[in-house]
Amino acid sequence: MNGDPRRGEPRPEPPHGDVLVGEQYYILASEVAADLPKLVLKHDEAFLVTNRRGDLPNLPHTEFGFYVDGTRFLRRLELRLHGHRPLVLNAGVSEDAAQAAVDLTNPDVALGPQVLLPGRSLRIARRLTVHGTQLYQQLLVEAFNREALDLSLSVHFAADFVDVFEVRGHPREHRGRVLPPEVDGASVRLAYQGLDHVTRTATLTFSPPPDRLDETGAEYRLSLAPGTTTELITVVNAATATTPPPKVLAYGEALRRRRAVADRLGGAEVRSNHDLFEVWVQRSRRDLHLLLTETPDGFVPYAGIPWYVAAFGRDALITALQVLPFEPAIAAGTLRFLARHVGRADDAFTDQEPGKIIHELRRGEMAACREIPFVPYYGSVDATPLFLILLAEYWKWTADVALAHELWPAAERVLEWMLRSADAHGGYLTYARRSPRGLVNQGWKDSHDAIMHASGHLAEPPIALAEVQGYQYAALLAAADLVEALRVPDRAPALRERARRLRDRFEADFWLPDEAYSALALDRAGQPCRVITSNAGHLLWTRLISESRAHIVARRLMADDMFTGWGVRTLARGERLYNPMSYHNGSVWPHDTAIAAVGMRRYGFADPFITLSTGLFEAVLQFENMRMPELFCGFPRVDGYGPTQYPVACSPQAWAAGVVFMLISAMLGLSPDAADNQLTLNRPRLPGWLAWIELRGLQLRTSRMTLRASQGQDGAAIEMLSRDGDAELVVRR
Repeated sequence: MNGDPRRGEPRPEPPHGDVLVGEQYYILASEVAADLPKLVLKHDEAFLVTNRRGDLPNLPHTEFGFYVDGTRFLRRLELRLHGHRPLVLNAGVSEDAAQAAVDLTNPDVALGPQVLLPGRSLRIARRLTVHGTQLYQQLLVEAFNREALDLSLSVHFAADFVDVFEVRGHPREHRGRVLPPEVDGASVRLAYQGLDHVTRTATLTFSPPPDRLDETGAEYRLSLAPGTTTELITVVNAATATTPPPKVLAYGEALRRRRAVADRLGGAEVRSNHDLFEVWVQRSRRDLHLLLTETPDGFVPYAGIPWYVAAFGRDALITALQVLPFEPAIAAGTLRFLARHVGRADDAFTDQEPGKIIHELRRGEMAACREIPFVPYYGSVDATPLFLILLAEYWKWTADVALAHELWPAAERVLEWMLRSADAHGGYLTYARRSPRGLVNQGWKDSHDAIMHASGHLAEPPIALAEVQGYQYAALLAAADLVEALRVPDRAPALRERARRLRDRFEADFWLPDEAYSALALDRAGQPCRVITSNAGHLLWTRLISESRAHIVARRLMADDMFTGWGVRTLARGERLYNPMSYHNGSVWPHDTAIAAVGMRRYGFADPFITLSTGLFEAVLQFENMRMPELFCGFPRVDGYGPTQYPVACSPQAWAAGVVFMLISAMLGLSPDAADNQLTLNRPRLPGWLAWIELRGLQLRTSRMTLRASQGQDGAAIEMLSRDGDAELVVRR
C-alpha cells in the first residue's frame, strides 16, 4: 500500500491496468486554448503563457498563466478599456525572446450618452518581460483623439496557485488553503498555504497607484489630452515564505538584465544564402536560449513550454548533443548539473539506483508532497548511456582536461550502473517500473501504449528497447575513448570488446528476417515486438547495426507507411495501434526524424538524408513564426496543405529547436578531434536548395574558424575564410 503524504493514511494502489496506469500523466487538451495563438516568455524557473492580447484570459482548464517553480502564481491578467477588450494590431516576441510586444487599440466605445470614443483613437503599447521570479508589464497609452477625454482602463487579475500537473489535468484529492488577500495602497498580496506547509504569494504592485484597487482588479480613470502618452506599470512578484521577493525594478532595468543573459552565451553563428533557412536557424537559437535555465552548474536546457519547464535528463542530453559544435557551454552545464544529481541510493518510489541519471526534476507542491515522484525521478533507461556519449563528444570538441577530470568520478558511477544493469539482464539495458507513481515506459517513447506487439497487446516489463541498446553500444565506445584520454588505457580494450559482443548479440536477437527490420523491443519473455517503428533510426545514429542491414533499415524508414513527406512516423501506418494523432504511435517528432536522417548520413546514405532534411525544412515553413513544435500529426503530405498540428505539443521545445543544428552538422560531416587539434569534414553535402552556408566562430579546442560550404560538382566545396588559432582542417571526399 502507498501512504498518503499528508496524513499518513493508507491509500489504495493505483489499479494495474494499461490505460489507468499509463494515463496518470496524460495532458488534457483544452477545447478553448488549443486553437488560440500564444505568446511565451521564460527566464530560469519562471515562464509566462499569454494570448495574442498579452492577456491571461479568464478561461477554465487552459494553460495560460504566470508560473514559477512549477506553480501557476497568476491565472488571470486581463486589460479592459471602459469595459471592452482592446483590439490587437500586432503581437510578437522580440528576436532575443526577452520581451513580448503587443500593440492594441480601442474599439468604438460609448463614454456617455453623447460622447463616443471612435475606434483606433488610442494606441496601447503593451510590453511584457519575465526576470527572475517577477513578471513586468508596461502599458504606454498614446492618445490620438481630437478632444480631451476621460475613460477607464482596468486590469483584472486572479491567482489560483495550482501545480502545473493540475493544469495538465492531474487530479488531486486535497489542496491547501487560500489565504485572505491583502490590499495596501498600490499593491495587492494574494497568498496560498500549500499542503507542503509552504506559503506562496503573488504580490501585484501598480505604478502610479490606481484610482481603485481591490483583490480582483485595479482601475485607472484617465484624462487623455490629444497627443499625450501615459505610462502604467504592473509588477507581479512571485515568492514563497523561504524566498522573499526581490526588489522591484524599473521596467527598462528588468528588461536590460534579462537581455544580459543571452549576451553571455556566445557560440558559433550560422549564415546562408537562403533567407528562410536562416530564419529557421535564428528562430531555433532564440527558442533554445529561451529554454535555458542558469543553474549553479551552468546553463541547462529545459524541455518545453508549457508542460515540461523542468530539467529532463534525456531531453537535455540530446539537446546538448545537437548543438554541441555551436554552443559547447550548454553541454558543460548539462553534464555538471546531471553529475551533481546522479543517483546515490536505491529508492523504489523514485526509481532511483546508484549511478543512474535523472529523468525529471520538479519543485512544485505536488512534488514536495510526494504526490508525484519527480523529486527527482530516475525512471529513464536511456539518459545514463547518453551522459557518457555527451561527455565523450564534448571531449572531442574541447579537449577540456579539467572538466573531464572533474566529471570522471560521476562518469565512473554512471558506467558501473550501465555495466551492472546490463549484466543482470543478459547484456541488455532494460526497464521495469518500481514506483507506483512512476512511468510505465521509460524510453523516449514513454506514453503508456508506446511499446507493443503486432497484436496491439502491450509489452510486459522488463523491456529491452532497441534504440537503448544502440545508446549502450555508443556509450561503451565513448567510455573507452574517455579512459584513454584520462591515461587509463588498460580499461579500453575490455569496453570495446564488450561493445562488439553487444552488437553481435543484438543482431541475432532483434533482427526480424521476415520483416527485414529491427524489432522495437524484447519483452519480459525475450520475445521481440514485431512492429515497424522509428526506433530503428536511432540504431543508425549509434551505428549499432551492420552496413548491409543499415541499407535495408534506411530504405524501410523511407517507405510510404513510415515517411509522411514531412518526417518519419513513430509507428508505421497499418500497425494495429497506429494513430497519426497519437503521442507516439504514428505522429512525427522532428528530433526523431533528424536522428534517423543523421544516422543515414553516418552510413553514407546521402540521398535519404537530404530528403528528410528537406521534409523537415518544408514542414517548419508551415508553422507559426517558423517555430518547430515538439511533434505534429502523422497524416500523409497533401499538396497545398501543411502538416497537421498536435493540439498539446510544446512549442517551443528544446530538442525540436536543436534539429536544424543537428542537420547542419551532418550536412558538413563535422568530425572533431580536439586532442589532435584537427577538424575533419567527411563528405560534406548540401541540399540543392542551399547554395552556401557559413559557420562563423566555430570553436575546436582554443581555435576559432569561419568556414563556408558551397555547392560543388562532387559534394560541397569547403573554404576556410578565417582562423584564430592553429587547428587543422581536413576535408574527406
